[in-house]
Amino acid sequence: MNRLIMTGVAAVAALAALPAMAGFAASDLIYIPVASHSPGAVGSQWRTDLYITNVDDVAIDIAMVYLPSGLFSNTSLLQSRDTWLGGRESDSFGFVNESLADIPPNGTVVLREVVGEYWVSQIGESGNGALIVAAYEADTLEDDGSRVNRNAIVNARIYNETTIWVENPDNPDELVERAAQYGQDIPGVPWYNLADGGAVGETYDLSYQVLTGGEEGGALRYNVGVLNASDALTSLTVRIQPYGPDGEPYLDENQAEILSLINLPPLSHYQLFRPFRDDWGLEDTVGASVRVSIVAWSSQAVSPIPMMTSYGSVVVNNTNDPTSIVPSFADPYDIECMWGGEGEGVKRLSGSRRPVEIPPLGRGSQRD
Repeated sequence: MNRLIMTGVAAVAALAALPAMAGFAASDLIYIPVASHSPGAVGSQWRTDLYITNVDDVAIDIAMVYLPSGLFSNTSLLQSRDTWLGGRESDSFGFVNESLADIPPNGTVVLREVVGEYWVSQIGESGNGALIVAAYEADTLEDDGSRVNRNAIVNARIYNETTIWVENPDNPDELVERAAQYGQDIPGVPWYNLADGGAVGETYDLSYQVLTGGEEGGALRYNVGVLNASDALTSLTVRIQPYGPDGEPYLDENQAEILSLINLPPLSHYQLFRPFRDDWGLEDTVGASVRVSIVAWSSQAVSPIPMMTSYGSVVVNNTNDPTSIVPSFADPYDIECMWGGEGEGVKRLSGSRRPVEIPPLGRGSQRD
């Protein structure tokens, strides 16, 4: 057996030659694909904390809006700042938290229980949904909705609030109940990393995402969610299809491919709970993957921006301990493939345009 041992400078040089493990998450427009304040299966109680870090070299402000889950349009929520959370009362946001204004370079703001704190009245005390987060230079938001775009990193921590039984430190023979949490990180998705329905070419396809870790049975359950991250006038048809460990689509009793075809109104969010069992009739699934694809769109916009993002989650049934499944494109990162080489222009259909913006005062925010 051959063994390669590297020490000192040689090891450093080898590491430098490896591909970077870090991702690109900084942006001025970020989508949190799921945010929750709701009860779940097996007695779980899901809550969401938000972490916002300014990675720009000037102070920034943050504004965000919540999109409740369901097969209905959330366009109206982007037409007024009354539904937005921001940092300044002078910007006429419906919800204000002053910590979201003047965040210094390298500074971080943590919003605890963000959905329950600000949008419970909107979601009817509990529910799932998604967040759109905008970052801009401090105090530059204009009445027309324009801003000086700046970059932030935004992640969510979604956790189950529960209790556990532990040994009583004062009496080792006795158990006492204590508060506990089991949580998962949900990375924010920059607008430039969204799946794009028009970004399909001979050598690349950015119109779909792959979710791995498909496992569901007596010990585990699996959830799949999708967010229509298009402009506020565009609906999507999305196909969610499971594949077996052999790489082949699952088939039903008639040898037809098993899948879910979902029509997503503008800015809608939808989650499939235990889809392997409840939607696809599959038992004790191990080693599966799920492909989430934009297959069609319709729009009243002059220039539609058909985009989406997805996520998965594996949850341990007896503890409600979750693990995030982050989506991936099936193509490797290739800046020329995704954005076009010199003289070729942008290959993404909508890669150079943000799908939505903060609304102007007294007017809608949808872009066409």
